[in-house]
Amino acid sequence: MTRVDQVDDLIEVLARYAQIRERLAAMRLRTPDGIVETAAYNCLFRLADAPARSGELAEAMFADPSTISRHVAHLVRLGYVRREADPNDGRATILVATDTGRERVSELRSRRGEQLRAMMNDWAESDVNALTTLMGRFVEDAEATLACSASDEGSS
Repeated sequence: MTRVDQVDDLIEVLARYAQIRERLAAMRLRTPDGIVETAAYNCLFRLADAPARSGELAEAMFADPSTISRHVAHLVRLGYVRREADPNDGRATILVATDTGRERVSELRSRRGEQLRAMMNDWAESDVNALTTLMGRFVEDAEATLACSASDEGSS
């Protein structure tokens, strides 16, 4: 198999994975607090790790700022996120996950972990380790490529 064939096979697998991710992103989850788009949870996951300005969040998620704004507004209404004055610039606002939001993230991460463990239950430990290592490498290279592309566009 040539490198071209390998890359073509990889593109096919990634396309199938992207379709799954798109279906999941388009889902709406019924929670005790109402219906939340899974894409809004992606914002919450980021904010549970570290507070951010809305623009920073949009950039980190490769999303349109208006989409992020809509998701954040919903998360604020649910009490998962709050807006605070940026301590470095009182004119700006940062988004912070609330204790309730962090608890929700913890629940979702736990459920996601259970689902992945069940899905890969019959995988050898070495296969799981190899997938983790290779996907980590792939994602790092993809992020570096995107960063180079973005800086090239900015300098043209």
